Amino acid sequence: MIMNRKEFSDLLNHIAQAWSRRDHSEVLKAFAPDVHYADPLRYSFKSKDELKEFFGPDNSGPLQQCVIHLTLFDEESQIGAAEYTYIGHHQYRGVALIQLKDGFIIRWREYQHIDTRSRTDFLSGTEFQ
Repeated sequence: MIMNRKEFSDLLNHIAQAWSRRDHSEVLKAFAPDVHYADPLRYSFKSKDELKEFFGPDNSGPLQQCVIHLTLFDEESQIGAAEYTYIGHHQYRGVALIQLKDGFIIRWREYQHIDTRSRTDFLSGTEFQ
């Protein structure tokens, strides 16, 4: 299955809504069994089972909120990027690079910062119009 730009954006928004409900089982459906998910400086998981442990059980932990602000997607390579805000134990502002294969996420590399400021203040005038 080859995804187009709209399908990629829809997938990420679906994941964000599931994260916001703490429905990690639904989030995990988007990932391939052999997914590699990492923040290069903090953690690296090389399977869906490892990722399941990282996300934790459904409906446990603090309330969560995930918002996708911007997505970019190259249909030919099936590689995209997403800018997001994730609130859980902390508020994170981040970007993820994402690769798909057969409609599933096979690579997810995120770079994020813990920051309590509003998105406008965090971006300091660099938001895209």
